[in-house]
Amino acid sequence: MRSLAATTTDAVPAKRRQILAGARQVFAEQGYERAAVDHIAARAGVSKATVYNHFQDKKALFVAAVVESCDDMRGGLDRFLQGPVGDVEQVLQSIGEQLMTMSLSPLVVTLYRQAIAEAERIPEIGRMVFERGTVAVQEAVASHLRRFDEAGALRIEDPRSAAIAFVALCQGDLVIRMRLGVLERPVDDQVRASVRRAVSIFVRAHQP
Repeated sequence: MRSLAATTTDAVPAKRRQILAGARQVFAEQGYERAAVDHIAARAGVSKATVYNHFQDKKALFVAAVVESCDDMRGGLDRFLQGPVGDVEQVLQSIGEQLMTMSLSPLVVTLYRQAIAEAERIPEIGRMVFERGTVAVQEAVASHLRRFDEAGALRIEDPRSAAIAFVALCQGDLVIRMRLGVLERPVDDQVRASVRRAVSIFVRAHQP
């Protein structure tokens, strides 16, 4: 039989995740300013008091929701990049398309829009999205590029700088258009074409 202490310990993270799930939905729909803790509690299926038991105020809840979104984004990419090095162009094409699928997803687009909208009011939001989102993605890609260099498939003197360049090449103008709401779906063909150009340029620049 499980002890009461163990059950309670397990319940706390579960309840926190439940609240954050509701918060992410409400913040995505209404933004920070319009979102009310009452609405978040209702969406999460908990009482308002339960929300405040886990989070000091709406700002702390918003920060936690942003951090969780960034960590989810990075985790998905990390799992994808654990595969073998393989053929350079094929692997880079797959990485680029995965990056773009993630960058153009409604969740990530909303995350960056909210970070920009609230960066002046809550400065740590912009810093967290940059460090735990943008920088974390660049570092994950850099780690994989380092493997190409070690295998002799590419010449990568500075993996971090190379990763920044590769991500930017893949994005082209698609990401900014999506965040501004002027990119119509479906985007699969545009993504494949943008990544294909990026891979061609990148491989030529880093041939061993």
